[in-house]
Amino acid sequence: MTITDYNEANKKIVDYFEDIAFHPSLDIKDDILVLGFRVKLEIDKEGERFLVISKKGIQITDKDSFKINDKSYCIDLKNRRLSKLSKRWNINELYETCEYLSKECKSLVNSLEIFNELKQLLRGYLDIDDSDCTILAIWTLGTYFFPIFSAYPYLHIKAPKGSGKTQCLSFLNQTCFNAVKARASLPALRDTVDALRGTYLMDQADSLHRPNNEELLDVLTDSYKRGGGDQRKMIPDKGKSWNLQEFQAYAPKAFASIYQLPEDLRDRCLLIALTKSKNNFKSLDEEDSIWKEMRGNIYKLLIDNFTDVALQYKVKKIEYRFEPTLLGRQLELWLPLEVLMIVIGVPQEEQESAKQKFQSKYGFIESQTTDLENCVIETLLEIMANKPEIILSPKEIAENIDDALFENSDGFTSLKQKAVQVGKTINKFNLSSQKLPRNNKGERYLFKKEQVEKVSEGYLALKKVDEPTQIYTEQKELIKTEEF
Repeated sequence: MTITDYNEANKKIVDYFEDIAFHPSLDIKDDILVLGFRVKLEIDKEGERFLVISKKGIQITDKDSFKINDKSYCIDLKNRRLSKLSKRWNINELYETCEYLSKECKSLVNSLEIFNELKQLLRGYLDIDDSDCTILAIWTLGTYFFPIFSAYPYLHIKAPKGSGKTQCLSFLNQTCFNAVKARASLPALRDTVDALRGTYLMDQADSLHRPNNEELLDVLTDSYKRGGGDQRKMIPDKGKSWNLQEFQAYAPKAFASIYQLPEDLRDRCLLIALTKSKNNFKSLDEEDSIWKEMRGNIYKLLIDNFTDVALQYKVKKIEYRFEPTLLGRQLELWLPLEVLMIVIGVPQEEQESAKQKFQSKYGFIESQTTDLENCVIETLLEIMANKPEIILSPKEIAENIDDALFENSDGFTSLKQKAVQVGKTINKFNLSSQKLPRNNKGERYLFKKEQVEKVSEGYLALKKVDEPTQIYTEQKELIKTEEF
């Protein structure tokens, strides 16, 4: 065979695996956004509709393939059952959005306004501080953008009983992309993530510590990254034969628990530590039209910003290579949130506050208090007496705590070592309101009684109900607040 014959013979060879394949529920590749929904065509007939948006325009199709600039793309539907359009958005609003985009070059919504509306809505159901509110809101928006990122952080809502964990998950269930509250099982995970690309919400995540959850934990541990945790399973085909199918596991996930998660999951999470509130928040009405309205606005925010988010993600990754202020997994988890805040236009001060909160909590906070941690909180309150605020060093607090409570390996713990352990408790529970410059007594912190009492009510109250607090055998004379 001559070279000419060979070339002629192979002109007809086509490898469709080289086509860029899109997930039917949500995907962002090649500056193209695909959103898929299930619709009712007739009384007893359903079908799929795909919204395809690129720089070339917008189209709605029921086909599993499309072309842009003579380049072929496919939608990998397989046997996936998509989310109902009527449950997530509004068909009239969808068509109005498409018509608007076909005529106007302006944005569909003001992204910063939608972000602030989401925060305001969140505050109506949870007692949450400003930085946590920012993190929770931007994480929620990120569930619509996550296919852009090579990794997306998990969310861990950790709090005592009656502190709003379930209320928080219910809020996420209404606002996150295709969110589903499901039990801790691999089938539930596959149904939510592979078919819907949905946000997987797990209440009572303390159950992950139970035996026989090893396989699920392995999948969860890996699937915060794109391609991680994907599985291959033999699936029966109408009982006649078995087919090998692949299931994707990468998607946003949120866990609610009283205690800490299994060790391998902890450093993949953003931690939102709730405390018991004195406020009586209203119950979340899942039938309220406000939720569909909010989701519709977030879909529009996604359409407006997906190309900018993809570009900014590339830019920020390059910047962090030259200025590595964050590294490794910590950078992987924070970067999507930072990119989204930049594109949406979140004020710089608010971005910095959220970043500091993330760094202070990452891989460190635990909701279950030790006897030493209990004593540090109680000692602080005793020292403060009736004063609204006070400045103290960890050494000064350590001097008022029983020696037997400090961890030591040789039976002796120096005052400096004690101060280090007290300092960890201060940072772990955000007990201080401000860190001050060092003096001859070492590190100093400004403590406000309102903040210390809030932590005490949230953490020590559960401890006292579930297990009696240890009686401290040695009582020391407290330092006098007048000295400060």
